[in-house]
This record gives sequence, C-alpha cells and structure tokens, in this order.
Amino acid sequence: MKLVDKIKNSNFNYVRNGRWFFIAPAVILVIGVIMLAVLGFNLGLEFTGGTIVSVNANGEHTKAEIEEKMDSFDVKYTITEEQNTSGGNNYSIKFNAVDKTEAIIADLQSYFNTEDWNSADSIQAGTTKETIVSVFWSILAALAGLIVYMLIRFKFTAGMATVLALAHDVLMICALMAIFQIEINASFIAAILTVMAYSINNSLVVFDRVRNYEKNNTENYTLEQIVNRSINRTLGRSILTVATTLATLLVLTIISLVMNLSSLIEFALPIIFGLFAGTYSSLFLIAPLYKQFETARLYTRQRKITTVQ
Repeated sequence: MKLVDKIKNSNFNYVRNGRWFFIAPAVILVIGVIMLAVLGFNLGLEFTGGTIVSVNANGEHTKAEIEEKMDSFDVKYTITEEQNTSGGNNYSIKFNAVDKTEAIIADLQSYFNTEDWNSADSIQAGTTKETIVSVFWSILAALAGLIVYMLIRFKFTAGMATVLALAHDVLMICALMAIFQIEINASFIAAILTVMAYSINNSLVVFDRVRNYEKNNTENYTLEQIVNRSINRTLGRSILTVATTLATLLVLTIISLVMNLSSLIEFALPIIFGLFAGTYSSLFLIAPLYKQFETARLYTRQRKITTVQ
C-alpha cells in the first residue's frame, strides 16, 4: 500500500487525544514569555527608529572589521552584506544611537573612503508604528470577515475554531522569534500574513470535508468520527503542500546564508516557524476545538428545545 493510502486510511483519533496536543504549544509559549520578559523582542529600526548608512567596501573593509568598528560605539546595530556588480561588497549599517548619531556618522565617514560612502538616512519609527497599527486592525477585520464567511459556508463553531487556530499560529511565531532573538522588522508583517493565508487554507480544506461528511452521513457516524475521518482524508494533501513550500523556503534560507542576505533570512524564518505552527494547529488543534464548540452548540440547542416543550 502506498504511503498516501496509508495516511488516508489512518484511524488516529485526533479528537480524543486532543488534550495532549496543547502541551507543546503551551511549553513554547511559556518559554517565549520568559524570554520576552528577560530580553524582549529583537526589534528592528522600523520599530525603534535610527539611522541607516550605506557604503561600498570594495574589498578594503571586511564585515568583521566593520563590526569591530561598530562595537566601539557601544550601540545596537545590524549589518547587511550584499555583493555588488564590481565584485566588492555593499554594506547597510543600521544603528540606533539617539544622541550620538551625528558623531558616529562623522566617524564612519572618516573610516571609509569618500568614494565608498553612499548615504546616511534617518528612519522614523512613528510612521512605521502607524503602519503596523493599521495592519493590525486590518488583520482583525480580516478575522471578523472570516467568521462571517465560515458562518455562511460552514458553521459559526468552525469559524471560532479557525480563529483560535490562527491565534495559536501567530503566538507561536512571536514566541519563537523571542526565543531565538530573530530581528522583527517590516518583513515580519508580510511573513505573518503569508502564514495566516496558509493556515486558513488548511482549515477550510478540513471543514469542507467535515461539511460533506455531515451532509452525507448515511452510515450515522458520530461527530467525533466525522472530524477524525475529515482530518485523516486531508492529511496527505496538507503534508505534501507544506513539504513543498518548506523545501522552497529551506533552499531560500541556505542561499541567503551563503550570500549573507540577512533580510531574506529574517523573512523566511518566521514563515518556516508559521508553517510548522499552522500545520500543527490545522491537524491537531482544530479537531478538539471544533468538537467542543459543536458539542456545546448542540447541547444548548437541545436545552432550548426541551425548555420550549
């Protein structure tokens, strides 16, 4: 029997074992909260504001030498290195020095040759924060729209389970970003939105199968059996989809490491975290959540009918 057939015919009970699946996310979340309390998020200059200096080293200065120079200023900084067409390296030096900015820029100008110096620009955190707040409200509006959509196409309980699964995915990404101290910048928002799209898609596939089984329940399956069968039937598709995307991201990450493209790494890693979190929630958390919500809904409706009678 093929592996895909074995997966489809799996009889694993996701609902009954649901309580065990909440342990791993809880542990990660607790560790993330501890790391957040101790170290906080590694926020990029888009959140904190600062200065970005662009220079062409042309082989005269290595990244290690520039890092040693920046260490002497005792400020928080990041350095992005990219190869240019002439065979040398371009460096983007981002730092937040507050009252020492002008002195640092003057020192860096004397450190690099005049022809190597490109620019020094300030980054205002206020505008970026306003953008982030707008994105946050947009996400909330999208979640509200999702609940309405799920109510129309499926059930309100399915919408609630999907929203909680999305909340899990976002929290897991934030916790892992805090644990590994990966810089959070503008690309982080794009990564969050990308992960949400994947997670919603996986949830819709599962609930579409649930709806079909509920409509054509000729064998009188229980709700628990319907949910389990739905996940087992979509498990192979979910694994293949995530594996394909993950393989692409891993290749992108390896290339980024080889070419010192830190901006791509900062974009790829949150998505990788989110893919694992989204797959986990759509396979192992949605089932027990939907079962609990739907059981409570049916119980409440039955009580109302009994009361009326």
